[in-house]
Amino acid sequence: MQLTASTGIGLHTVLRLASADQHGDRVTIKAIAHQVGASERAVSTVVARLVEAGVLATSRGRGGGLVLTDRARTTTLGSLIRLLEPRPEGIEVAGPPTRPMIAGSRLRHAMSQATEAFHRELDRYTVADLVAGTAGQLLPLRAQTTPRAPADEESR
Repeated sequence: MQLTASTGIGLHTVLRLASADQHGDRVTIKAIAHQVGASERAVSTVVARLVEAGVLATSRGRGGGLVLTDRARTTTLGSLIRLLEPRPEGIEVAGPPTRPMIAGSRLRHAMSQATEAFHRELDRYTVADLVAGTAGQLLPLRAQTTPRAPADEESR
């Protein structure tokens, strides 16, 4: 299964904020954009969706930034992906001719079952599980060593 870029940004944001909680770090949209190599606008769009869903909270001004809500720490990876991934009406089959599969087809049912199995497996892991131990300690270090995003350089 291939996840959208927005889902990748959302997952990375949540994991980075979970790690920041452990270290008392302040994380901004600009810092996330820099780390994932995305524009601040793209990150802002995903963050707005996560705030609306109650996963993140924001604070403005000096010392402001993004924080996880209490709910987010116990949210499963499967739940986050369900929240962030669009739910297509039809399954697209690559290659000419590309046509959506009809709703009642067996292929659509099989693909739907496979997607649900994917989500159920990811429901075994919470955000806290993913940043426990050394994994959570490495996220801030990676943020410090990630090269500047091209989108940030163009905006200067």
